[in-house]
Amino acid sequence: MNPIPANRSNTLDEFDCSDIAYFGRSSFEKRCFSAFSALKNCNFRHQIFLKSAEETNEAKSLRKNFEISSELTKSVETNDPLQTQRVITEIVSELAELDDQISVLLDITCFRREELLILVRSVVNYFNRTRLEKTYFVYSVASSMGTWLSNSVREVRPVIGYPGDVSITKKTHLILLAGVEYHRALAVIQAYEPYSISLGTVPEDQAVNSEIFKRNEELRVWLKRNFEQVLQTFHFPATDPMALKCQLRKFISEFSDYNVVIAPLNTKLSTLAAGALAVSKPEIQLCYAEVNVYNAGDYSTPSNDIVLVPAKKLLTDD
Repeated sequence: MNPIPANRSNTLDEFDCSDIAYFGRSSFEKRCFSAFSALKNCNFRHQIFLKSAEETNEAKSLRKNFEISSELTKSVETNDPLQTQRVITEIVSELAELDDQISVLLDITCFRREELLILVRSVVNYFNRTRLEKTYFVYSVASSMGTWLSNSVREVRPVIGYPGDVSITKKTHLILLAGVEYHRALAVIQAYEPYSISLGTVPEDQAVNSEIFKRNEELRVWLKRNFEQVLQTFHFPATDPMALKCQLRKFISEFSDYNVVIAPLNTKLSTLAAGALAVSKPEIQLCYAEVNVYNAGDYSTPSNDIVLVPAKKLLTDD
């Protein structure tokens, strides 16, 4: 079963009237409840949402509109990755104990990238193969993005669970899955000072829209012009994590003598691919650029498309 991009009205039809467990992320983005609202005909045996301890007024208002009570939420400190890991691990371990006939839907739409990667590691650690059979990652696609998404990088750090096999005697090769945020890309390069860079961008026919493609392309040109370490550029699929996982596997095989760091700065689905690869390739380090400010008032606009990714196919190599 491959990733299934489809209209919201039919992507999740297979779960109608069935028992499901749902784990989502409350956010200031309207997209955070797109999949949840499409699952109204399901029998929710378990549901839980992450929320930021310092959540915005927009996020509080959205939760109220969708009648998500505080009993259905767990708070994470966005600047405390250890606390975030503890909360996510606790939730995943509870999901692992549910009846195997219950489908588990992990709605990654509004997880911060660091949270998403911690989620992937926790699922691999706690879900057995039977549980993975009925587990799915769900992603609601945006139709447009704001004129700016975030600002001011606070810190660049390795993601917990993905430290990599780093040696001071090796050169560093950075695989940068670029989005549209200049400040995040620049901060990662400055933090790691890589010897070489593979720079990935999304082709026009797979971009959210032509404006986002233009902004992504402008960042590619700017990085190539300003950093001679960019040895190669490539296109990657932003909404097909299994295809990207295979593509990244080939890239890292060419840099076995380097410290390989992947910076997933594009869609959550491409971040999912990086996590899926790194759990099977512990020599890879994944990094996260934490920011101080998000464009909570105008971050994205929901589309009618939802992508469903079977966890077992993505997270196992058989």
